[in-house]
Amino acid sequence: MTKKEERPGGLDAENITEATVENPPAVKKASKKEKKGACVYCGPNIRNVTKQFTVYAEGKIPDALALFIKEHPETKNLLVPIERFAEIRKRLQTVGTAEAILYNKIRSEL
Repeated sequence: MTKKEERPGGLDAENITEATVENPPAVKKASKKEKKGACVYCGPNIRNVTKQFTVYAEGKIPDALALFIKEHPETKNLLVPIERFAEIRKRLQTVGTAEAILYNKIRSEL
């Protein structure tokens, strides 16, 4: 086994199976970067995955969202620390900002 396979609940590309996709564990372990505090998903609603402005305590995101981020890596840029929420929300409503463009790109892919 490699180190990645030994991690409990890890969802690396090498160890994602159909069973994992159909019955994902309840919560993904937070990465070192995400452990600092709560984060907010500021992207569009994703059916059966997450809703816009959902707060995740201690940066722990559900596996369904982690899998979506693997398929659409740009989505992680709309998962922001709660301290930046007000700023990002304003930028989502401002035409031409990187966040607004990214939001519309993700929404068009759904």
